[in-house]
Amino acid sequence: DQPQDDVCKAVMRLTPAQQGADLTVDAAGFTATCENAVRCVRPAGRMVQVGLPIGDKPPQIHMGSVAGKEIEIVGSHGFSADDLEALLQLVATKQLDPTCLVESEVSLEEGCRVLESMDKRSPLGVVMITKFDTDRASHGRSNL
Repeated sequence: DQPQDDVCKAVMRLTPAQQGADLTVDAAGFTATCENAVRCVRPAGRMVQVGLPIGDKPPQIHMGSVAGKEIEIVGSHGFSADDLEALLQLVATKQLDPTCLVESEVSLEEGCRVLESMDKRSPLGVVMITKFDTDRASHGRSNL
């Protein structure tokens, strides 16, 4: 079995009548996660693709399977400013925990190394620059 087969087998095991999930969302943006999101959705279910999948090869989606299962595929490249308030409210009330999307935190200096290796991104999450050398950043600035 391939790892993606294990994902779909687990989803099928956990869903009613082993039909698949009502809704799948690929926000990771990898070929395998996009393909799994389509494969793991139930007949007449919905798959949402958030952002653009990355990688050397585009996702291979069998359109006969999409039509045969009557799957609705919805693309989302971002969100409107009107959605931001509701999103922040979900985070504030702890109904949504965005920290699970963060693989690691790095310094601004390490950010260059991370940027150079983005084509080899890990499927674990995003890397965030959260460490700034404030002493170094203030050099050369006048204090008016």
